[in-house]
Amino acid sequence: MQVHRKHAAIAISIVLTVLALTGMAGGQQPKSLVASANGEGTIKLGKEEFKIHAVVVKLFEDGKAEINLVTDITVFISGTWSRGQDEKAIDLKITGNMGAASMDGAGKLFLGEDRKSIAGLKLEVLNKTTRKIIKADFVAK
Repeated sequence: MQVHRKHAAIAISIVLTVLALTGMAGGQQPKSLVASANGEGTIKLGKEEFKIHAVVVKLFEDGKAEINLVTDITVFISGTWSRGQDEKAIDLKITGNMGAASMDGAGKLFLGEDRKSIAGLKLEVLNKTTRKIIKADFVAK
């Protein structure tokens, strides 16, 4: 009888472990993300200021990031991304635009409750060519 109880205990342990692991896997963050949001915000390019109407973000599995800010003009920004301390925030390292490494800065992409939609975006970047600071602040509707 003890042998059967021992096997039953091992089987139950294995089943519980598998259930726990599948539960954890279901809560994992995606390794890439493509999201867009309409909302309100501003981007300051030196002394000029534009309203941001929408944001499109592409986060690739290899750690690269592409961000499009839709204003009166469309601003293309590239860089890299990594998970932040907060599971609803993505750390951004901005390195350039349109393929050129002409920028240096950082920012945060804030995700919605589902961790797949955009809640907001903040960037502060130095354009190394013009020496102008670029600041963007956006909140999704």
